[in-house]
Amino acid sequence: MQPNPSENATVIVLGYIRRSSEMQKDNYSIDAQKRAIREAATLRGLPEPIFYEDDERSAHGEQIANRPAFKRLLDYVQANPGRVIVIVHTFDRWSRNVMVTLQSFRVLSQSRTSFVSLSEHIDYSTPEGMLQLTILAAFAAYFSDMLAKHTSKGKEERAAQGLYNGDIPFGFRSTGPKSPPAFDPEEYPGLRLLGELRMKGVEAEKIADKLNEAGYRTGSKRFGARLFTGDTVTAMLRNEFYAEYEPGSGYGTVKYKDQRFRGLHPAAFTYDEWQKMRAITKSMYRASARTEQVKRVYEFAGYIACLHCALPLRCETGNTKDNPRAYYRDAAKARRIPCPAGGNLMVRVDMVHTQFGDLLKSFSLPENWRDLIRRAMMAKAFANTATPETAEREKERLRLKKNRLLKQHREGYIEDEEFEGEMAAITLALKKLDVPDVGGVTYDEVIEAGEHLPGMAALWDVATPEERYEMVTILLEPEGLYYDTELKMIAALKPRPAFLPILRLLQGVFEHKETSELLVAIHWSKRNRRDSNPRSSA
Repeated sequence: MQPNPSENATVIVLGYIRRSSEMQKDNYSIDAQKRAIREAATLRGLPEPIFYEDDERSAHGEQIANRPAFKRLLDYVQANPGRVIVIVHTFDRWSRNVMVTLQSFRVLSQSRTSFVSLSEHIDYSTPEGMLQLTILAAFAAYFSDMLAKHTSKGKEERAAQGLYNGDIPFGFRSTGPKSPPAFDPEEYPGLRLLGELRMKGVEAEKIADKLNEAGYRTGSKRFGARLFTGDTVTAMLRNEFYAEYEPGSGYGTVKYKDQRFRGLHPAAFTYDEWQKMRAITKSMYRASARTEQVKRVYEFAGYIACLHCALPLRCETGNTKDNPRAYYRDAAKARRIPCPAGGNLMVRVDMVHTQFGDLLKSFSLPENWRDLIRRAMMAKAFANTATPETAEREKERLRLKKNRLLKQHREGYIEDEEFEGEMAAITLALKKLDVPDVGGVTYDEVIEAGEHLPGMAALWDVATPEERYEMVTILLEPEGLYYDTELKMIAALKPRPAFLPILRLLQGVFEHKETSELLVAIHWSKRNRRDSNPRSSA
């Protein structure tokens, strides 16, 4: 059951329950967990819990994404910051995996969500408990950064050994995580057909039609099995995985961060075949059009998306003398992806340029905006967590722990690697207590963003396209300008985290409760005949 925020505007109680094979003998039945959680909520004067249940899923070694109810619960608390209390019967029902525990607690901390485990008497609903949750979130951030570094090293080593990173390309099948891919007997003939057609000079769209007619389909994790398109074919013709690493080797190519390695998988095309395919591909593009594309800079390339299908709009330039204008075009139809607006509408680049400039110029911050930001951020930092006095006590505790670690390390009781990890986590936790942040953004970063905004508005019309593009990348998240291609209007903005508190103060935009961090343009909302959530159709 999905919680309904309108039922209780103050506090929402979520109970997480999970059953595994040993629960029958331990008498931890689903009913027993629910009863204990209900009694705890009643004792605290809280409303009836809403339960999320995972059935027979191990808490060891699983990613959050592999526990559907667990993931839905975390998604919900992120959408309702400061309003939720999570209760579990025993902590091992929540997680037995250290990284899952730290990652989930980081989400709870950022969402100002309380956590209670009944059997272990863990209660993060108190100010002191919420502060402890913040410290655990700091540990999570540290370990996440370390994990990313080790993952990058692992991928580079895997590539150096000739093993591919990522989804197996069309025409091949997996033979195991530590084995090279092999030809897929069902798809490989289609891959060869693609290459042979290109060597005959056939265009990408016509190659896609031939593959579709022959019954071949490409797939992705996001959209599943789909028809081939010209874009799909073009991307495949650029993928060196298919190419022989060197003449006569018979092995394919693995690339990682612009480095080429000899793969362990068989090459789909010989070295000479691949060179011929690449030469024909290059010759099929007209030099005049290519030169024009290189010269033109699109201010919103990668940052403007269709409101209706959420796909990024494609940058295009008219190729004739009668049509020299540049456009942003919805590519959903070309990619055979459904779009309520048809998937092929476009808008002139100069129109978007003018509309965004007008929006920037309409922004006007109040004189006391710095004080308003400080109060708002301090309130969020300490809301449902701790008072400044409690924060000072926690800082003193961390300093004492730091001194103990130094002594233990000097005396040889702690290894260097463990010592460095503990010290880094304590330093990070102390920093978070000294400078309260909201959603990973500090007060200084928000103030700096606010001071940038008037200058952006003043310079927009006189800036070069390159300078305007830089402004957009500073201000917005990728694909963060939601454009209504039917009404030809800016519908919503998704600012960078540092700009979000600033833009919330401005006239002309408002924030939906259902779509936090997305600011809807009031002038679009008044004209929107659908009266829908800006991302509901995305």
